[in-house]
Amino acid sequence: MSNEKDSAKRLGIYLAIVFAFSLLLVVFRKPMERSEGFSFIISQLYCASPAIACLITRAVTKEGFRDLKLHLHLRGNLRWYLLAFALPAICLSASQLLPFILSGHSGQLSGFTLEHVLSAFLSLMAQTAVLSVGLLGEELGWRGYMNQKMEPLFGLLGTCLIGGILWGLWHFPIDIANWLGGYASLAEALRTAFGRLAMLLCFGVFLMWLTKKTGSLFPAVVGHFMFNASQSALMTLLSLGAAPENTDPGAMTEVFAFVPMLILALAFMTLLLRDTGKRRI
Repeated sequence: MSNEKDSAKRLGIYLAIVFAFSLLLVVFRKPMERSEGFSFIISQLYCASPAIACLITRAVTKEGFRDLKLHLHLRGNLRWYLLAFALPAICLSASQLLPFILSGHSGQLSGFTLEHVLSAFLSLMAQTAVLSVGLLGEELGWRGYMNQKMEPLFGLLGTCLIGGILWGLWHFPIDIANWLGGYASLAEALRTAFGRLAMLLCFGVFLMWLTKKTGSLFPAVVGHFMFNASQSALMTLLSLGAAPENTDPGAMTEVFAFVPMLILALAFMTLLLRDTGKRRI
């Protein structure tokens, strides 16, 4: 019971800090619009806030800084690093292309070739080696701390569900700031927010599995980077085709964008539950 109380206390402090930082995007929206330098500082504080919250919580509660999962653990885990690189790109590509194809625009995908795809792939490999470490600011908090404190309280399934929702809600001030700044309507902001929440809820299961499987944050860092970067890479590839910029797949086909991520979540939730069962035997 004492461990559960400690976990609940530490989780509460962590979440209070990380969500307080997220409000900076709304509170300082106007100064950020006036100054690029100020906008950069606030944005970086926001991106690093999960790591900052993790370190502050550990210090305040005198928990210490053991088990930060900052070892690469490459031996025996290289295949999981490769999986972290490849699987998000595959799932995101399927999520983007399924609605496009099902809406009758598949013929307009002929603008990019195998050469274009290979070039994008090699570019992502180079970026991953250099830029992915920037996402350690998030993963040190979400997978490295929050999930560890949630599991004794909510179990494996509850941690994936509640943790995924909280991770998605942490991004919500971005959409609110865009709405307040006139860059999107309220309906557009909410649509973006809930679509992202659904995606992150599913994707968080994969990142949690990677962290538990390897005992390291870095596979999740790579997977998180590829989740972000592969979306931009795919949009660049699509722009090489003849697809009109205002192509709208429609609500009936747009739902298929979530199918690959849902399959990913179910597959790795099954693996998480199986691994947990093996440890109990």
